[in-house]
Amino acid sequence: MELTLRELVPLDRMEQLRTQFEAVTGVRMVFTDADGHPLTHVEEPLAFCGSLVRGNGNGTVCLRRKVWNVEEPEIEATIRQQHAEVEPIPHRCRGGFRDTAAPIVVKGTVIGHVVFGRTLTEAPDIERFRQLAVEGGMAPDLGEAVAREALVMRPERVVQVAELIRSLANLLATAAYDTLRAQQVMSLEAVRDSLIHMIVHDLRTPLTAIIGSLETVEQTDYDRQVTEAVVPLALTSSQELLEMVNTLLDINKMESGAMKLNLTDVDFAEIAAEAVDRVEALLTEYEHELETDVQVEGTVRADALLLRRIVVNLLGNAIKFTRPGGQIRFRARTDATGLTFSVEDNGPGIPPEDRDRIFEKFGQAQTRAEGRKHSTGLGLAFCKMAAQAHGGRIRLDSELGRGSTFHVFIPRTQDQVSPPQGQ
Repeated sequence: MELTLRELVPLDRMEQLRTQFEAVTGVRMVFTDADGHPLTHVEEPLAFCGSLVRGNGNGTVCLRRKVWNVEEPEIEATIRQQHAEVEPIPHRCRGGFRDTAAPIVVKGTVIGHVVFGRTLTEAPDIERFRQLAVEGGMAPDLGEAVAREALVMRPERVVQVAELIRSLANLLATAAYDTLRAQQVMSLEAVRDSLIHMIVHDLRTPLTAIIGSLETVEQTDYDRQVTEAVVPLALTSSQELLEMVNTLLDINKMESGAMKLNLTDVDFAEIAAEAVDRVEALLTEYEHELETDVQVEGTVRADALLLRRIVVNLLGNAIKFTRPGGQIRFRARTDATGLTFSVEDNGPGIPPEDRDRIFEKFGQAQTRAEGRKHSTGLGLAFCKMAAQAHGGRIRLDSELGRGSTFHVFIPRTQDQVSPPQGQ
């Protein structure tokens, strides 16, 4: 989310502050965005420094820019760099004006400035300003107009006004931060509700299958064929339900750092065979063809249960989100560094805007709420965290209309493994 003053503080509130400030102090002031563009009314454009407040067309001007010793682009770049910093910009130009732009900073980012008008510590020399305008290639009347719009204040008064606008900038930053936090809380509440809805929806499917199977058995006199047909369905649905619950609990454990891996020397060929066996019924249901190419040597140091669940999750997603009669490929290789395996499908693919979010707990709920479903429950969030807990990683290659491939790397040995925290 990009932080902008316009989005976090109502323009009418800033305009109200500007008019009250000018009425009380007699000093012209303007709120600008981070680039110096005015957000509130500029009472008199000639009263504001053209390097601190960007004008449009007949806006702010600088009488001496064309005859400064430093080239104009360099001057501009220097001042814009100051604009990006979090300290006030004290600016005194060759015309003698003393100006200050106080930054409005939220979470370390400058989102705007409070700028007060051109000030002089003594009455302007009108003829000098007319000459400055001519030297800058402008009409002498413009130089006179700028001089007459200048604010004349004692030096200590200039300092007091600068401190006052700095305090005003801090107050506005606090208000903007409060608004940002309120927006974030409301957004998190909405995502939390979506997450709960997603989990409940996904749990309901296997529960419905279990209840339906048991009701069939209960309402039918013992029939071996009926029993053999519905009991495996109930068992598979129960296992799916348990998998969802375990995934949710394990994600919470890994986020909190409470997950302890049961590391052993694992033969991945055995893990792969067990995972394929777990999804065999799904393959039959969706009429997919599974191509398995597992060529591994030796063992990897891993938690066998978590590793198998990563494979089952990826295979299950590929099966469920590929049109019936699709092609699923499961490959694995080992080398000196570790184990790499992938699950490829020829499904619809995943849009670029979703490719990072699907690995996040809340991101999955967001894509589901927007009408795009790429996995069951929190499976991909689990896969990412489980891979990272082993010191590994997961990545996605996807092309719309062509399919997706999930790649997982698990290092062969690990001197120390720390579960990831706070995704």
